[in-house]
Amino acid sequence: MPKPPVQAICSLATRVEGGTVPAKVIGTFAILPLIVDAADGKVPVVAAGGLVDKRTVRAAFDLGAEGVYAGTAFLATEESPLAENIKQDMLKYDADDLLMFRAPNSFYRSLPGELPEKLLEMDKQGKSAAEIWAAADDYNCLLYGMHDGDLSRGIVSFGLGISSIHSIDPVSVVVDRLNSGVIA
Repeated sequence: MPKPPVQAICSLATRVEGGTVPAKVIGTFAILPLIVDAADGKVPVVAAGGLVDKRTVRAAFDLGAEGVYAGTAFLATEESPLAENIKQDMLKYDADDLLMFRAPNSFYRSLPGELPEKLLEMDKQGKSAAEIWAAADDYNCLLYGMHDGDLSRGIVSFGLGISSIHSIDPVSVVVDRLNSGVIA
């Protein structure tokens, strides 16, 4: 079977993200081997999406990644500028609780709240991604939700790794936790 061109590799790679979800939702561990095979050692592959602990990092490397990118794991740290009420809320929810609605870049996932629930309802009513994003106040919704902790005006974008986060720890603890998946 012929190897896919570099453009196909880039297309595959853009499908793997955390709280900002691309149009084709394919999980990290399902798509990672395809990307590694397509890259064929010509470009390094960095895995992202759901990487929050030793097991997930080890799995990414076992599937051929040469590096990892962890977003949600670092939002759940003492040093994170995420609003304190949101840090505590993220410990109460798991991936199944996240609301997903359309936006111009495809989709966003958010913790439940007044605005996220309104945006989800607009999506169910068939409103366009542009209309939904306008009701969210464009990217300001991320500032209001994540920084200010106000889910009546904002959203909080997390990846599916939220299910495995059970405490707010210092960055050093998160780094050690992630590194333990690499260092035997």
